[in-house]
Amino acid sequence: MKTRLLTILAFAGLLISIPSTFASGSFHGTSSFENVPSEISRHFSSTFDLRLQYTVGPWTLEELVPVIEITPENAALHVHLDFEPVSLPKNSIARIPVTITVDPAIEYDKIFLSMSFEGTDSRETIFKSGWTDSLILSLGPRDEISRQVDYEKISWDDLEIRNDAAIFTKNMIPRSVIKAGEKFFVIQKVDFSDDNFAKNSTFDAIVGYAFEKGDKMIPFPKGQNATDDDHEKFGTDMRKLNNEFYHNAKFAKSFELKVNSEKPFLVKSSFALSESGLYTHQFYKKLKYSPAVSNSNMGSTIVVDKFSKALSENISCSNDGHRFLIKHDYSAVVCVSS
Repeated sequence: MKTRLLTILAFAGLLISIPSTFASGSFHGTSSFENVPSEISRHFSSTFDLRLQYTVGPWTLEELVPVIEITPENAALHVHLDFEPVSLPKNSIARIPVTITVDPAIEYDKIFLSMSFEGTDSRETIFKSGWTDSLILSLGPRDEISRQVDYEKISWDDLEIRNDAAIFTKNMIPRSVIKAGEKFFVIQKVDFSDDNFAKNSTFDAIVGYAFEKGDKMIPFPKGQNATDDDHEKFGTDMRKLNNEFYHNAKFAKSFELKVNSEKPFLVKSSFALSESGLYTHQFYKKLKYSPAVSNSNMGSTIVVDKFSKALSENISCSNDGHRFLIKHDYSAVVCVSS
């Protein structure tokens, strides 16, 4: 009998010695999503807040974090959420800032979030919320409007730009051939005809640029065999290309700006292309609520791995009588004599 009693007491002691982290409980309260953007960017991180208050549970919850599930399940591979754990006493209110980053490759236009919470008490017992909240997030378009200021406005008279847009080095030297991985700048004119706007009126406009590897441009029909039908088809295809290229290009940026038709200006923004090759580029501008591009400048950009030391800053050969050649694999630019 005494041996059996000792066995029972030893077993009870063993149960008591098991770490409390294996135990769990629940707490109850309310939560909500706050400051949620109308659209989540595909190119830049967005933020929103989680508001939480619990009324039933331990006196304080430590390491309190949201547990967020994403639907469709395939979309979860393209969504990253960042947040910091908080400590929250019972009946108090906490706000947890959440940063969401979405891979531009995501194929969905909307994602569904289901949220609960989890934390521990002073004995490291895990507590889970007895309720869930849900939220549907709309994802922005491919021609994403930047929600962060990564451009610079320049006075119209500060620079002389012949085209509607151009590529420059940090020394403001125009370039048609650029180096892989190096930082360059696009400078674009932001001017709209005031024919459709009252004097000094302001409106929302979008300027942007896009790069896609390869020659994507449509050749103009040439020669005596070019019929009116050929030219009409060319015009239709070109308009379609102008309005769709920046949606489909793998590298694209755009910026929403307040425009005054009486005061045009320039926008300077940076970019870098990591792979060498021939690219089709597009510099465009349009009114925010217009589906069509108001103005588009399309052309080609050559990206190489390195430049020859014989080249000057403006991509011309330093030595007289030499001309530059680009290797067929776009790995280098060299200067050769005739």
